[in-house]
Amino acid sequence: MRALAKRYGAGRQEYGTISPTYTGTPEPLAAQAPGFLDKTSVFKGCPAGRAFFHVDPHGLATMCKVGREHPIDLMTEVLDGLLRLPGIADAQMLRTGGCGDCQLSGTCRVCRPLAKAYQEAKAPLNTYCQHGSEEAS
Repeated sequence: MRALAKRYGAGRQEYGTISPTYTGTPEPLAAQAPGFLDKTSVFKGCPAGRAFFHVDPHGLATMCKVGREHPIDLMTEVLDGLLRLPGIADAQMLRTGGCGDCQLSGTCRVCRPLAKAYQEAKAPLNTYCQHGSEEAS
């Protein structure tokens, strides 16, 4: 994929902290274990719902494989439903829950849908938030 993007002069961004699978359990996936997390790049937004989207085997389209709220049924809405994805993506990126008034949001390294999934799975704070690390203290 890197070579293809380079050949066509297209921009690319890699999301190394999102695993190819999503289980919803509190245990971190091997690629998301604390020792393997990349804490160097600050999250600066995501093209999910604009440049790409996720479709499950049932034809439900979502902004990405993590942000699965408000799916669009492609079997009934066909491609016209995809025009709503940018708005759905914007709504899912809003900082809510414990992230709403966070003083560290400018240096956050995790997208909001992924942080929400971690919160709902009751994952350890240090797997998705700087407040759970010693460097935030």
